[in-house]
Amino acid sequence: MTNAPGAATWPGARSVREGWIDSARGLAIILVVLFHAVINLDLVGLAGPWSRLAYTLDTFRMPLFFFLSGLLAHGLLARPLRDVLRTRCLNLIYLYVLWCLLLGTFRALLPHGPPDGLASLTRVLVEPNVYLWFLYTLCLFTLVGWMTRRLPAWLVIGTALVCSAVFAAGFVSTGDVAWDKTFRYWFFFVLATRAAPAVRTAAPRLRPPHVIAVGVTYAVLLGFFLYVADDRTIFVRPLLGLLAVAAGCGLGVMIARMPALGLVRHLGTRTLPVYVVHAFPITATAALLTGRDIDWPPGSGLVAVPLLTTVAILLPLGLDRLVTGRIRGIFDFPVARWTAKGSLYANHIQLDDVNEPRSGHQRMARERQ
Repeated sequence: MTNAPGAATWPGARSVREGWIDSARGLAIILVVLFHAVINLDLVGLAGPWSRLAYTLDTFRMPLFFFLSGLLAHGLLARPLRDVLRTRCLNLIYLYVLWCLLLGTFRALLPHGPPDGLASLTRVLVEPNVYLWFLYTLCLFTLVGWMTRRLPAWLVIGTALVCSAVFAAGFVSTGDVAWDKTFRYWFFFVLATRAAPAVRTAAPRLRPPHVIAVGVTYAVLLGFFLYVADDRTIFVRPLLGLLAVAAGCGLGVMIARMPALGLVRHLGTRTLPVYVVHAFPITATAALLTGRDIDWPPGSGLVAVPLLTTVAILLPLGLDRLVTGRIRGIFDFPVARWTAKGSLYANHIQLDDVNEPRSGHQRMARERQ
């Protein structure tokens, strides 16, 4: 771990995508979509046993997602502020506002839509959207990371850990779910930005016994604190999140070595379209089923959740294939030169969702590397 997270290079740095990071991000986005499918289908009695699983993995999904984003932000934090604003923040805020407007309008037009759907659109920069808050939070984390980049690692990580612990334990609350989650997961992003060189060197060396050992430890401790003790005990959730991150990174390494699971890796390269679009089919399904007196056959929830999750992933991927590289302003900032990366930054793998290759030819070239 280093006190200067902004170093643009490190021993063993690579100039191509790291498959295990993409695979781990693919796993994370699947769990995010699954969770949103569960909470919406639960409203109409179709979540079935998936409900318990989805809520149980609360310490897995977002800690892993933010940790991986922190790994990818490491090199960016060494750049001047103007580069940070251009290559990351401008994209994130534009996409966040755009898709909040689209999703908010869409939900307001649905039957049984939220009563304050349109009014809430005026507050998206004050009250982060419950489906799209990750983009907003990632922008904030990036700016805070840049502003604190010269502070000692122990001070920044320690502060983030305490902040995350007290919010996760429920000792402090803002009264807003998205803001509480922001403070709850800050630690994982900070830790990743500071430990990125060590993690990106060590993770590819993981073997199945390591992954199994960490996964079993996570599952045992999670079960203990959920059903025997109290997972709201101070520092317990950050601890479980750390184990989940280690298990998630290990699974990413294993998945990257399995050609049959190439779709998971591909998802990890296209998390942005999936993230911003998946709520449309999910919320539409729940709205269309709400208020209907349907006697669902036994076991319907077992099928409904994975089916809706699959649709909510494939639909954005199809839209991405049609749009990306052809129409700007849907999954990227409309004026390319405003967010163009400098030559130094472009030579390193600090690509995140909003900075991936835009055209099909670029993506194919990157994959061949």
